[in-house]
Amino acid sequence: MSGLPLPEESPALADEYAAAREREGSVMAILRAMGPRAELVRAFLALADAALYGPAALSRREREVLALATSQANGAAYSAGIHAALLEELGADPGARDQALIDFARRLTLAPREAADAVADLRAHLSDDEAYDAIAVVGLLNLANRAALATGITEADDLR
Repeated sequence: MSGLPLPEESPALADEYAAAREREGSVMAILRAMGPRAELVRAFLALADAALYGPAALSRREREVLALATSQANGAAYSAGIHAALLEELGADPGARDQALIDFARRLTLAPREAADAVADLRAHLSDDEAYDAIAVVGLLNLANRAALATGITEADDLR
């Protein structure tokens, strides 16, 4: 661990942590890695709901493909483990489209200066709306991965 203490239960985070327990059965460490400011936790959850779970041009499974590929590219074991399990529940569909999503997530994550070329390559497989969804998911996961890596969270940091 980095020495940066993760937020514990507090009055400021009580509503967010209670909602997380109701939703997931625990407070996932990634919420704790967002820090002690409830407004940041709420904003992160709203973005995650919109990018990963809400209505989108990309399927829920395709968004998990992007989430997993981004987390793996970052070496973020905590996030990769979570998204691998979610993707397994949604089923595999290895094909050219999935490979295009994986390649895009890795390239945008590891070589952000190549973003325009990465999007151009992705558009050979996806519509513009789907490409926007892919950008949102990769951006969200890069934020989450940076917080996870900077705080050194593991599943042991989830609050039950």
